[in-house]
Amino acid sequence: VSSKLFRRGSVAYVSRSGGLANELNNILSRVTDGVNEGIAIGGDRFPCTDFMDHMLRYEADPSIQMMVLLGEVGGTLEYDVCEAIKAGTITKPVVAWCTGTVAKFFPYDVQFGHAGALAQATLETADAKNAALRAAGCLVPSSFEEFATLISDAYQARVAEGTISPAEEVEPPP
Repeated sequence: VSSKLFRRGSVAYVSRSGGLANELNNILSRVTDGVNEGIAIGGDRFPCTDFMDHMLRYEADPSIQMMVLLGEVGGTLEYDVCEAIKAGTITKPVVAWCTGTVAKFFPYDVQFGHAGALAQATLETADAKNAALRAAGCLVPSSFEEFATLISDAYQARVAEGTISPAEEVEPPP
């Protein structure tokens, strides 16, 4: 009930990780009017759907006013989002973060929990992806610890400018 998943907010997310999707529900319920839609595409090297499948749906949905992307080390799917933002295909605000920045502190390649969570080239590192997302126009924190604050700041800025009208609070179902 405290996550407000019983009513639609104005923020949608797509995450590589199902476990971190739970954390996104928690963050978004605390710092925005809640989740409109959220999906975890999974950490496989070749997932059945990708970020763009969902980001394009979110872009086309007028009830979604802001998007959150949570990527991770490994693969290159995040770069498709960068290109879509640069091309003007995605115009709604996107707050993004790629997990796995800690990998640079290991003297060897680290396979994280997902099959696809292994950087096999510099382009696949979390740091490179975060830099590319930032350069494309996403709001990207300097660490995961700042992710919730950046989402809150972006949301509150859109409320202040009138782009987002917060969803009405309703009583949870019995």
